[in-house]
Amino acid sequence: MSQITNLEQERAKKAWELANSVPDSIISKYASLAKSAPVMILTNGLGQTLAFFISKSNDRNEYNLLYQHIKKWLDDSISWTPNDEIGNDLIEKVINESSQIYRMVTEETLAFLSWIKRFATALDHDVEEANK
Repeated sequence: MSQITNLEQERAKKAWELANSVPDSIISKYASLAKSAPVMILTNGLGQTLAFFISKSNDRNEYNLLYQHIKKWLDDSISWTPNDEIGNDLIEKVINESSQIYRMVTEETLAFLSWIKRFATALDHDVEEANK
């Protein structure tokens, strides 16, 4: 099995796990945000999109959850440049990386979001069907 297939499977596995952790009460909003996030990243950049998520976040809303889910995936899949002067928060890591790593992190985020988007949309559909 190729490394690419393994990486896609790992993305899918983690996305499924994280999407399933979203409470039914906000899955619709989460799915909607997951659908719009790739366009936001391509239009505004990853750093600005993450900053927007932070500005809209509260304890357990869709912005905070998606931010945390992206962070969990990237922390497991990216070898960040060691830097003792920055914290462990995703936004700090992203804005302090080289442009080459920034592009790689952006591509990885978009690939991961394609799975999150699919699974969240499916889970939202399941919740809607169950509530009929």
